[in-house]
This record gives sequence, structure tokens and C-alpha cells, in this order.
Amino acid sequence: MAVKRVDQHDGYPAQAGNRRTLLVLAVMLVAVAAFRIGTAGYSLWYDELASLEFARQPVGRLWSSWMLRETNPPLFYTMLSGWIALVGQDDVAVRLLPIGIGTAGIGAAYGLGRAVGDAKVGLLAAALLSLSALGTDLSHQVRGYALAQLAVLLACTGMVLYLRRRTPGGLILYGSATLIGLYTHTTLAVFAGLAGVTMLWLLRSDRRGQARWLATNVAVLAGWGWWAMISVRQMTMPVTNIAWIATPSWRDAVAMTAQVYLPLYADQPGLAGIILLAALFAGLAVCALHVARPEIRLLAVLTIGAPLLLFAISQRVPIFLPRTLSWASGPALVLVALAVTLIPSTLVARAGGILLLGLSAAGLANWFPNRERDHWDQAAALIARYRPSLVIVGDDAVALALDHYRADDGQRGPQPIVVQSAGRERWADGLYAGLHLSPRIIRDRLRGALCAVVVGWGPFRPPILDDPSVAVEPLTHDSAPSVALIRLKGVEGVCRI
Repeated sequence: MAVKRVDQHDGYPAQAGNRRTLLVLAVMLVAVAAFRIGTAGYSLWYDELASLEFARQPVGRLWSSWMLRETNPPLFYTMLSGWIALVGQDDVAVRLLPIGIGTAGIGAAYGLGRAVGDAKVGLLAAALLSLSALGTDLSHQVRGYALAQLAVLLACTGMVLYLRRRTPGGLILYGSATLIGLYTHTTLAVFAGLAGVTMLWLLRSDRRGQARWLATNVAVLAGWGWWAMISVRQMTMPVTNIAWIATPSWRDAVAMTAQVYLPLYADQPGLAGIILLAALFAGLAVCALHVARPEIRLLAVLTIGAPLLLFAISQRVPIFLPRTLSWASGPALVLVALAVTLIPSTLVARAGGILLLGLSAAGLANWFPNRERDHWDQAAALIARYRPSLVIVGDDAVALALDHYRADDGQRGPQPIVVQSAGRERWADGLYAGLHLSPRIIRDRLRGALCAVVVGWGPFRPPILDDPSVAVEPLTHDSAPSVALIRLKGVEGVCRI
């Protein structure tokens, strides 16, 4: 009678090990979700408030040429619209959507790690993403970045499955996940391009496999065609809402790549960050060449190629930011987890894993106190304390953001009046129904105003602030949005708390 080995997949010890692994993963996901929900109670920032405005639009409008005003595709806004209908638009409530998506992304990292390695690789990749400050940041942002990262992890899993088995399931997973990603963030065209070319090379000895791969990508491209045409039309416009992004130097690109890929998530990685990033890329390249498995080479090309291609594109159309590269951090973490488990010495491998987890936890602790970008809720409360008769802003987008918190807090008082700044936020045009006045008319109104407040954000400063006939008394310092009392010189204001 044959004796069955205990390490066979259908043996009891293997089944028990699988159950333990899944239990550890489930506990991890619950703990991460609880932590991220418990720390989500802070003000939405400008871009997140823009997401809410798009989510309030009719769904038919989101999937029409009306979206020429916005560079981000409509899928996440459509999901957010349905989510708001279910749970409302409280800050924590709306963040539950990206938190849920980000938590699913941790599960997807485990799945990809297991596909390229084993359960240990999957658990280490999931743990690294759980402790990642970048991953936590993406899960707290009411934007599509967590969904883009999830889509890339699932698409990579589909490619790995296809490389191994040539089954339709892998192609279906890749195609559907990539299409979701492309309708979440336009920069995932970089991912689709890198993946398409790399897989063609890896499948070079299998003509039938190549043909199926090409057919899948043609279907993805056809499905994305509508938004691709929108994007092309946007790029030909004289003014776009990504015009503020600067053309990166190679130092800028290295610093942003280090911020995304390294566990410390530092704003300024410095020389040490550059050296560590170079070491990471060199290690991943050596791992890909040494292991000589097509799926490892695929993930290495995606990890190393993404910042290089974004940098090259940005010399013509600047799009390189940490958040436009963030989708590539998932495959990078899986590769790092695999590299650690491949270390021959068990002691060294464990030490390496513990070190990476510790650095990730330190990065999360370093990011946490500074996670809040804007203070719209505090600005609205500050304005309410002074009870002004005039509230002046420099753009429709600023008025919409301020109105969101005024309405949520049940505050009464005057609606913001827009005195258009030199810059204009194209996506917000026509969405604010309040007054729009010229600097001359608002100056006349200041004569009879007992108390007036001006609110600015970034480049959107009301031109009345540059009028030599007005006096400005800042109420906030080094925070966004800025709030100040304003009056005509020689006219006493009566602002009281």
C-alpha cells in the first residue's frame, strides 16, 4: 500500500496549514480595516471634495462628453455616487468605500504572492501592504487610487495564471481587472502598455498563447476606446487641469519613486533613499535573472519600468506624481516578499522580513501625524465664529468645498461669493449656483459690510486681496485653506466672536 506524503496538497497537514494561513489573513484584514476606520475621522482634502461633487452628478452625465472637464475616468465617481446614496456623505462614511477597496487589495496582494511563490510569500506581501503608509493613505483618500492598486494586483494575478496554465480564466481576470483600472485612472495605460509588451515577449515561444493574449488586449482596448478618445481630446485643449504638474527632473523622479517603493514613505528620501532605491532595483533585477521564471520577470519589468516610462512621458506631458505611480507599489511589495523568502538562510530571511515590517511600521507612524492635508472643517467652523456678512472666495471649487462643510455642520450665514482668481479650476465650472461678482462690485459691498472674510486655497486667491485699498488680517497661518478678515482701509470692521 502506498504511503501518502504529508506535504501533498490533499493531505491533512497541508489542509490544516491552509486553514491556519487563511485564519491569519482574515485576522489581518479585520485588524487593518478596524485601524483604518478608526483613524479616518479627519477633514477631506480638496481633491476628495472634488470627488464628492462628481459623485453628486447624474450618472449619465459622468459617462458622457461632459467629463472632458475631468482627467480622471468616471468609474470611481459612479461607485461613490451609489455609496453616498447608501451611507451618506459624512467624512468617515465616504472613506469606508476606499477603506473596503484597500482592504480587498491586501487580500489581492496575498493572492498574487501565493501565485508567484507560496503562502509565506502571500502573507508577507499582505503584511507589508497592511503596514504600508502609502497603502493606508490610499485607503483613506476618497479617490480612485486604492481601486487602481487593487485592479493592478488582480490583473497581475491573471497574467501569472495565464503564464502557468494558458487557461481562459487568467485572461478573463487580467482583461476585466485592467479595464477596471483604465476606467479608474488614466495613467494605468502605462501599466497596460508595459504588461502587453512584456507578456508578448514572455510568450514568444507559444504562438497560440500570444494570439490569445493579443485578442484579449484588443478587447480591452476596444472597451477603453471611449475614455481614450476623451483623454486625447483633453490633451489637445489649451488649458487642462493637470497643467500645474511640473516636468520632473531625474532627481525629482527618483525621490518620488523612493517615496512610493520604500517602506519609510518619506517626503524627501535624500541620498540614503536614492541608494536604497538603487539597491532595491538591483536586487529585483538579480532576483528576476537568477530565478528565471517568467512571472518574476513580468513583475520586475512592471516595478522597474513603471517609473521609467512615467518619467519619459512626463518630459512631454507631465503626469509623474507619487500617486500616479502608486498602483505599481503592489507588485513591488510582492516581489520584495518573494525575494526575502528566497534567501537560503532561514534565520536571515526571518530577520529580513522582520526588518521590513519594522521599517513599514515606522513609516506608518511617521506619516500618521501629518496625514491631514487640508482643514476645511476647521475653516468653516472658524468662519462661523466670526459671523461675517460677506464670505469671499476665488473659485467655484473653493466655494463648493466650503459649502460642503457649512451644510454638514448645519451652519447658517451667507453663501460664499466667487470673485474669480486668475486661475480657474475647469472641472468646477458651472457647478456652483451662488453669486459671482467682479472685484469692483465686491469692493463696493465691503463698504457696507460689518464683517467680511476671504478664503483662499492654493492658486485660487480672490483678486480683491491684491487691491491696495483693502486691509487683510490673516486668521490662519501655514494651513490650507487660508482664512482672513478683510475690510476697506479707513473703514472699521466689526467682527466679533
